[in-house]
Amino acid sequence: MTTNKNFTPTATPTFCVITPTAYLNAYATQTSKHLVLAHLVDQDPVYAAFYRERSALGDGIIMDNGAFELGESYAPDKLADLGRLCGADVVVLPDYPGDASEKTIVAAEKYIPYFKAEGFKTMFVPQSKTDDMEDWIDGYVWAARHPDIDVIGMSILGVPNAITHIPAAYARVVMTQVLVDRGFFSPKYHHYLGLNAGPALELPTLIRMGALHSCDSSGPVWAGILGHEYNLNCDSYLPVSKVKAHVQFDYNAKLDEQTHRRIQHNII
Repeated sequence: MTTNKNFTPTATPTFCVITPTAYLNAYATQTSKHLVLAHLVDQDPVYAAFYRERSALGDGIIMDNGAFELGESYAPDKLADLGRLCGADVVVLPDYPGDASEKTIVAAEKYIPYFKAEGFKTMFVPQSKTDDMEDWIDGYVWAARHPDIDVIGMSILGVPNAITHIPAAYARVVMTQVLVDRGFFSPKYHHYLGLNAGPALELPTLIRMGALHSCDSSGPVWAGILGHEYNLNCDSYLPVSKVKAHVQFDYNAKLDEQTHRRIQHNII
């Protein structure tokens, strides 16, 4: 059986499709790695079972810690339970957006041994106070040097928060280049969490830099559901100024041919 559970850098970046539960079989089966949301594993047995099956088939599973959706991470013992429920290979360690890097580092130091003992790889997401780039870099370097951090997560919120003078749509490119220029960029696997307002600018650049190994977004599916088809001539891929921000995971309208065509176009 082919397996994609190896979270070491590879030549081919992977896109993790996030979609309403009703459309998992249509779209999340098109990729070999997945970013799974802990709160949905907790609340939706169909969602959890789908990813448990994908894991059994050899797909690689990263499970987020719930902080983005719930305002704080699940407790570590609960995260481990949810990780087993969805067949996760990697669990995102508790992180604290908007707080000094030390808070996330201290939590990681405390819980890495626990998650390793439970059989999980670990992902560390650097954070910092607003406009404290050096503090964010301190957190990144700590993760880069720690032997038990397997994946580094580049947050769609945490990186722009550290350098608010840079447009959010390009902040992760700028921060990545700063790390490269200072000789800090790690050879570890990097997952870029979410897509921002300018993926047509951000993604090709990060891929050319060899920095992005995987990323995730509900954008291609949700935009297609809302009637939008990606256009390569737009920095956002969208010829509209704004799309309703967050996917409704319980959306279950019948998938008509036109909607499917738009979503498939957006994913490809």
